[in-house]
Order: sequence, then structure tokens, then C-alpha cells
Amino acid sequence: MELLPPAANGAIVRTTASAFCVTDCINQRGELGKRLPTILGHSGVGVVEQLGPEVGDVELGQRVVVPGTPECGVCYCCARGRPDQCADLFVPQPHVANRANGEEVTSSGGGGTYAEQMRVPRSWLFPVDTDLPDDQLSLMGCGVTTGLGAVFNAAAVEAGSSVAVVGCGHLGLWMIQGARVAGARQIIAVEPRPHRRAVAEQLGATDLVDAEAGDPVEQVQELTEGRGADYTLEAAGPPGAQTQAVAMTRRAGTVVLTGLETMGSMVTLSQVDFALRGKTIRSCQNGMSRMRRDIPRYVRMLEEGVVTAEPIITSRYRLAEINDALAASDRREDLSGVIAFGGDGA
Repeated sequence: MELLPPAANGAIVRTTASAFCVTDCINQRGELGKRLPTILGHSGVGVVEQLGPEVGDVELGQRVVVPGTPECGVCYCCARGRPDQCADLFVPQPHVANRANGEEVTSSGGGGTYAEQMRVPRSWLFPVDTDLPDDQLSLMGCGVTTGLGAVFNAAAVEAGSSVAVVGCGHLGLWMIQGARVAGARQIIAVEPRPHRRAVAEQLGATDLVDAEAGDPVEQVQELTEGRGADYTLEAAGPPGAQTQAVAMTRRAGTVVLTGLETMGSMVTLSQVDFALRGKTIRSCQNGMSRMRRDIPRYVRMLEEGVVTAEPIITSRYRLAEINDALAASDRREDLSGVIAFGGDGA
């Protein structure tokens, strides 16, 4: 493909690493409405190689995170403190390159991180000044911001509380670490895969629930003196898991939902549970993050060892091996696979 030059308000970024997200297994099957041909990938890091003439606050050679969510700072939602719903996130897939036969190629949002170079609007560029390696920084655009943001931004978990995390893939494991940092007294990992439960315990879970060994709602209630969890953070995806997440939350508790199965998936909730029991149910796109604020915060937490990426990065691939990353993610073998393009630490 031949990449187009940068837009007036954009840049060309040489990719150094990209996290592979299970969401792109769904995208690759065409179940999230992407228009083909397109370059997938929504969580990467790289170095700025070219700049459009209207970009004055980013420098050539600067290291940048390219996340799954932009922050333009001026649209309706950004101006109201909700950049997780930035208007730039919902524009049609941008034309970024051409094939040799002239066919237009789009990118998935403003990223397209599964390529050696990215054509990125300014609102998707977040400069970072850190010695953290590229593979860890590549997680900033999705797993880290969504998982930690679900704890700190969406749920606002209080010290001394009980937290249930439903699904312990890469999102759930960042949620468990966030709940530990927030001072949760009890952190319940709800996950059917034994190896994921083991990592959850390593990262701070106090109780482990096998979701296939009996009703997980009942198991969580038993662990919380019959009340249910103060906070339930869902990171599993299937609608049934979200129904269970709401059910295992105590009266007047808080539920945060992050998962997505397909564009047409529907969630069924008990009307009594939904309408009468005082529960707060929060939608959570990318952790309700404010990227300009939260990326530096989470970088510092990694630098200081408050949270760790080491058990979560389970495989590293070269771009030529991306189908192996796809298959391992689809089989739920990887927690986070990282595509390495070269560069420090990748």
C-alpha cells in the first residue's frame, strides 16, 4: 500500500509496537461493522516522522501513544468533560492509503496500528516522556486505560469496599490491579480459565470464582455475606456475563460494563433488579478516560511499580506473525500479545 501524506492537522507515525486486542478478532470476522479493506489496530506507540502544517504542538521525532480513543478538546462531549465520547471517535473510517490497483484503504478509527506507519489525526496523538519500553506503552491505548479507568473514573472504587471483576483477560487484570491500588478490601476474580484466575491472584485478587463451577452470582453473594459486591466491573464481553454482573452487585451498588460481543448483541436485565434496587449501571468506553490526563498518570504508575504489565504481556510477535497473534487471541491463549516493529524494548 502507499500511505497518503499527513492531513493538515495530522501526522505520519512510524509504529514501534502495537497491542493486539481480542476486539480485532471480532472486527476481522466483520461483526463490528468495519468497511473493508481496512487496517485494524487501536492501541499502539510510535515516533512522529511527518507533520501536517497545522500541527504546532507535536514535534518530529517525538514518541507518541496512539490509543483507541481521541481527544479533540473542542467537540460537544470534550467540552463537557467526556472526551471518551469525542466526536472524532465516531467519524467514518478515514481513507489513509491506496493499494497498487488504486483501491482505497481505510483505517479503523484514527489508528490502524497494525502497520509500519500510521496516518493519524492530531486528536489521536498523545506525546509521552518516559523510559518505559515500547511493548508496555503499546498497552496504554486500550487495556491499561480501559481497565484502570473503569476503577478510577467509572466506578470510583472506595477503599475498604468489595469488588467483583467478571472476566480476567487483559482488561480484567488491569481492573484487579486498579482495585488493589484503590484500597479495595475484597477483590473477587470471576473467570472460567484456571490460568487466568492464577494471574488474577498474582495481581491482587483475594477470592477466585470459577464461573463454570456453579452459578457465579451465587458464588459472589456467598463471598459477600449474601449482599453481593459493592462494585462489579465486567470485562468478559458476552451479554450473559453482563446480566450476571448486574445480578451479583448489591443493592445500591455500582456496575461498570465494558464488554462487547457484536454490533447486534442485546443484554437482558431483571426489571426488579434494574429499576428497584438502586443500582448504578455505567457504560464505560475506554475507561471513561481523559487521555491527556490519564495516560501520564498511568505511565507514572508503571514507572513506579504501582501496577505491572509483566504477567499480562504473554507473547511478542513480528508483523509477519500477526495471524498467529490473531489465532492466539481468539483462542484466549494470550492475555496481551504485542506486535513488535522494532525500537526500544519492543
